[in-house]
Amino acid sequence: MPIPASGTISMDTLATEFGGTVPHSLNEYYRGGGLVPNSPTNTPVPTSGQIALNNFYGTANRVSIALPIASPAYNYDVYANRSPAYVAGTSDITVTVAAPVTVGSTSTPTYALLVPSAFSPTDTVTIVNNGVIQGMGGAGGAGGSSGNGIAGSVGGNAIYVNRPTTITNNGVVASGGGGGGGGSYSSVFVSPKSPPALYGGGGGGGGAGFNGGAGGAGGTGSGPAYTGFVGGSGTSPAGGAGGGVRAGSGAGVGGTGGGRGAGGTAGAPSSGAGGGGGATGNYIVGNPFVTWPVTGTRQGNVA
Repeated sequence: MPIPASGTISMDTLATEFGGTVPHSLNEYYRGGGLVPNSPTNTPVPTSGQIALNNFYGTANRVSIALPIASPAYNYDVYANRSPAYVAGTSDITVTVAAPVTVGSTSTPTYALLVPSAFSPTDTVTIVNNGVIQGMGGAGGAGGSSGNGIAGSVGGNAIYVNRPTTITNNGVVASGGGGGGGGSYSSVFVSPKSPPALYGGGGGGGGAGFNGGAGGAGGTGSGPAYTGFVGGSGTSPAGGAGGGVRAGSGAGVGGTGGGRGAGGTAGAPSSGAGGGGGATGNYIVGNPFVTWPVTGTRQGNVA
């Protein structure tokens, strides 16, 4: 624990906090010399020259770094945000996501929050989530124009961890929902003497995410009057609705985008097959590195 800010301190006080070699000498305890971290907390301790016990009031062997997330954030890299106070090997980093803040991602290949291996092995990293950490939703598949509907895209991942980390989840950690599949086109004979008219299928709904996945385009068919409708975009809690089709066309409607941690549904078949629903992502990648004192709500796959 830190050395008191007042009162009596001795060489034993320094040795208890910082270690050292017996018999102890003040010359062991210059800031940045190997025992005393060169941190803002320890700036009263000189790096060379004259040194005294009263230089050590309020100093500490570990550096506590609080990283609050109090407003919506995207692609939050804990190492990149570690702050100037960080000292490799002696830092205790705590990231706190406030309620009801959401941390999300700007693309499905990137993570909402990541803890890379760049920290020193003797640092500690703790995440306290009181809000929502969620991957981006997968895009809905396009409706078929003269063929099958297109499959929805896979939802994005929420958290990536590549070193020992403690996560206290008092809120929600969720992967992005998968996009809904596009509906199939339909081929309709308007007249026995005319070629069949092609009606486009409805676009799939976007998966839930922060950001939500975009809805898929409607199939174009034989022209503007034959076009299927675009699917709805996903939101943070829910997937978007599948796009509809022209009345009486018989084309397939788009599938619904998946909610938090869920895959999208397939588009409806007609003259062809509907596109498959996109799978959900992972709520965490790197789970073997993680200790969960509180699991909270976790939605999606795990890796």
